[in-house]
Amino acid sequence: MSRRAALLFLCSLLLAQQQQRDLRVESEKPPNPLGDRGARWALVVGVSQYRYLPPGAQLKFANRDAQEFAAFLRSAPGGAMPAANVRLLTDEQATLAQVRSALDGWLVQSAQPNDIVYVFFAGHGVLDDHDDGYFVAHDSDPQNLHATALSFQEVDVALSNRIKAGQVVLIADACHAGRLGWSSYAPGIPSRAADSLARIGRSDHSLLKLLATRPSEQSFEDPSWNGGHGVFTGALLDGLNGDADGDGDGMIRAAEAIDYVSRRVAELTDARQHPRVAGTFDARTPLALSARTVAAVVRLFSLDVAGPARSSIYIDNVFQGRIRPAGTLQVQALRPGPHAVSADFPDGSTIEGSIMLPEAAARVTVSPPRPGPLAQLKARVQAGRVLDPDGAWEFYRSHAFAANEGPAALALVGGALEEMGQACVGDYVQSPSSGLKRAMLQRAVDAFDKLRVLRPNDAGLEVRQQFCQGRSLIAEERFAEAVVTLEKTIQKDPGFACSYNALGVALSRINRPAEAKRAFENAARLTPEWALPPFQIASQLLAAGETAKALPYLEKAVSFNPRSVGTRWTLLHANRLAGRTNDLERQAAELIRLDPNYAPTYLEMGLAYEAARNYTKAVESYNAYVLLAQNYVGTATVRERADKLRAQFGTGRK
Repeated sequence: MSRRAALLFLCSLLLAQQQQRDLRVESEKPPNPLGDRGARWALVVGVSQYRYLPPGAQLKFANRDAQEFAAFLRSAPGGAMPAANVRLLTDEQATLAQVRSALDGWLVQSAQPNDIVYVFFAGHGVLDDHDDGYFVAHDSDPQNLHATALSFQEVDVALSNRIKAGQVVLIADACHAGRLGWSSYAPGIPSRAADSLARIGRSDHSLLKLLATRPSEQSFEDPSWNGGHGVFTGALLDGLNGDADGDGDGMIRAAEAIDYVSRRVAELTDARQHPRVAGTFDARTPLALSARTVAAVVRLFSLDVAGPARSSIYIDNVFQGRIRPAGTLQVQALRPGPHAVSADFPDGSTIEGSIMLPEAAARVTVSPPRPGPLAQLKARVQAGRVLDPDGAWEFYRSHAFAANEGPAALALVGGALEEMGQACVGDYVQSPSSGLKRAMLQRAVDAFDKLRVLRPNDAGLEVRQQFCQGRSLIAEERFAEAVVTLEKTIQKDPGFACSYNALGVALSRINRPAEAKRAFENAARLTPEWALPPFQIASQLLAAGETAKALPYLEKAVSFNPRSVGTRWTLLHANRLAGRTNDLERQAAELIRLDPNYAPTYLEMGLAYEAARNYTKAVESYNAYVLLAQNYVGTATVRERADKLRAQFGTGRK
């Protein structure tokens, strides 16, 4: 071999030795930087986008508050909580069913007496007209919070009596607005929920409550605070990351966090907002390590992480990014030596382990764990197979889960069942009439029946199940049986307005109008901003020919739920019957803006214009109806009517 060839061979050998080395991810005992006797668990909820709130009531940064707080808890300063110990729910994920399942199922089953539990909520927290407090979920409806939101009372029961943890930390950045309804929302009016929040868990002697505001103050959010945060959460994260380490010992304790946040929030808001602390707790409880005391990382080499695209990668409990579509994520400048690696995969599974990084660029491949019972259960839930044969419910009941997977399995199947059941309640709150969705109603009854097996002491489940059963009986036209069922529901929960309204529907169908009206009035009394009770009263009056009396109820119903096409159409119809053409034109314009393809609007306009002898507009409206309702029964009759007007008065176009 020539000298040149030998030199090239030596160089290629040296390069080969320096090429990326495949490493194995090995399981590792979870780190414990805060020296806890037990584990830490966290339910973290942040809702910025709400399905049923008016545009002005939407928030901007509550979801980001939750995401960054969860990321902090997973970091070394925050306690290096394993991914499986943090349940993060934001926006569309944070439905009432999922939040309730995580609180009443997952946390209750997971936490043990030596553990510490965090419950973090960023979003709207409000009082209703009866001063009952609620956390507002993504699918909560301000028309009827009792039926669609998470009550402070339920949170109180869970934290005080059901969760077995030795220490609970409740953090609420929730008092953004006092009223949330379409007819009542007014920017700048503070929530009155702070006092009710402070009373949560008052019977528990190990509960620290960090609340964003004092009574009658508003909780502010702004893009100028750390790129966009609620001021309270932003200040809290700054403090826990080290700014609150007043004595310089490297540990942020409860008292230090409280002192820092109280001072900093007042400074940032010019004393318009002051955090509040409540509960009985040990002021020396460690909440975080100062980031300055966490060992500095000497950044030397890169690590390529290969695996399924969109998998979230954490190195030393710090989020590094998601694997690219090509299948690799490069993490730059890591020190040689041991590192904790964890991955959250798109299918919802997680792995955690460790690697030993050499003094060279390296590569590690991560892959989802083999599909055990929990993964198979999750696949059934994600596919929507819950009550089907061999669906999630049957699978859950017939398979054993590892001890550390049991709470997650319970939360999975419980959340899926509650989503199905709550669909019956949420649909009713939004509906302009009783509806006849028999398949949905029966699914809801079955789902609540199964859910009661999982949560036998939850009295609210029986109430909602019987309500859905009452609706199902109405759909089957078994009205007398529905009356009996719904009256039993009211006895169990006199505050459940849905049952009163459904009772009114059943009573009206067996010709007991006076009792039906009283039931509707009771529903309206319990939920003064719910559109359905005044709509039902108006429907009674219209049926009796008392159009003038019906109009104020319909106007009220539209103001409570302006996005309901059915309610707006009924008001339009009543205005036509009353001969109020000006009001009809205004309402028709609003309805067309809401849904320009809703054919019955144009038929009402045509009939009104014809009665007013405005035949040109009548024909135009009839033509629009015929175009949109080509397959409707009766469309041919409307076409003939338009043709007759055109022939008789020579107006409109063919």
